[in-house]
Amino acid sequence: MNIEKNHALNEADLSQYDTVCPLESFSIAEIKEESIHVIPPFHHSHEAYEFILPELTIPALHYDKANYIGEVGYIYPVNPFTDHGIFITDDRCAVISIVVDREYFDKKKAAHGYANRYFYTRFIASKTIKDLIAKYQNYYLEGTPKEKLTYISDFIIRELIIEGLSSEEDNRRKKTQHSPRIKQSLVYMFEHSSDPELTIEAVAKESGYSTAYFTKAFKAFMDDTPINHLNKIRLSEAKHLFEDKSLSLSEIAHRVGFKNTSTFTEAFRRIIGMNPKDYRKTYCN
Repeated sequence: MNIEKNHALNEADLSQYDTVCPLESFSIAEIKEESIHVIPPFHHSHEAYEFILPELTIPALHYDKANYIGEVGYIYPVNPFTDHGIFITDDRCAVISIVVDREYFDKKKAAHGYANRYFYTRFIASKTIKDLIAKYQNYYLEGTPKEKLTYISDFIIRELIIEGLSSEEDNRRKKTQHSPRIKQSLVYMFEHSSDPELTIEAVAKESGYSTAYFTKAFKAFMDDTPINHLNKIRLSEAKHLFEDKSLSLSEIAHRVGFKNTSTFTEAFRRIIGMNPKDYRKTYCN
């Protein structure tokens, strides 16, 4: 099977990607922000390793029957034979998928001293990894010889291994029962997250539950509180806007739904773990 087939559920979905750049054991596919294409909601499993890089917030990432938000600035690894998938709203989509042949990747893991380790947590998409991905894509589309592309892809694999396996943190969650009402509320929250007047009561009403029951059901489904999840969406959107150097932190804070810069900064420090100005300088081009 061609390695690039691991990016999607079928040939039709694979054709939604704007670029697909495969080698024998390595491939990068991307849907760009300005694309008219959208990946239909799906989940599947495959033998290859996969690394999902949201360039715009993914409302719901499915991994082994648990559900997550796909936040900008992180890489979400998928181990071989693990059921996974994504849910994206119809009008916004930008994501990079990297897939690597299992045997090839396992050899690289062993060479770097991680033979018996697997990926159990997301990790930050460093500027080095993002620059290498862009270089690989540009060279591929320019028709660069396979030897040079393989050299760059091996550097990408090395960074994925070191960044993703250097921590033993395990963020896997218990499998939760699927709830269509909570999934509906996730979409509503995502689509209205830039409204500073959005309340959890309004989101609960959209689900058809009382606020108290909704909060309990949401926690069971997402392993997070609704307000914390809403802030994660807003901060994910902010990290995407950080790439636009013409926008100030104050402008970005208001665009994503915070009423003032101080609230934005406090939330960023608490959830992301660093000052937004420092994050922008370190991880954004």
